[in-house]
Amino acid sequence: MKWLASLPLALAIAGCGVPPNQVVPMRDGTLRATTYVEATDHCAEKGTTARMLGKAPAEKGVLFRCE
Repeated sequence: MKWLASLPLALAIAGCGVPPNQVVPMRDGTLRATTYVEATDHCAEKGTTARMLGKAPAEKGVLFRCE
């Protein structure tokens, strides 16, 4: 029963590991976002502009770079 009490804490900690805007770095140095808006906002926070590179693999968003 004690492990059941620690389950919500473990889920809360795991949820903190996900970026709030869902921008994920890829192996080749590009970034993946769910939408074009998230990509643009992510780059705007860094003071750069987003260069869209196309759809992400399996059509799970867009690939982009901040320039």
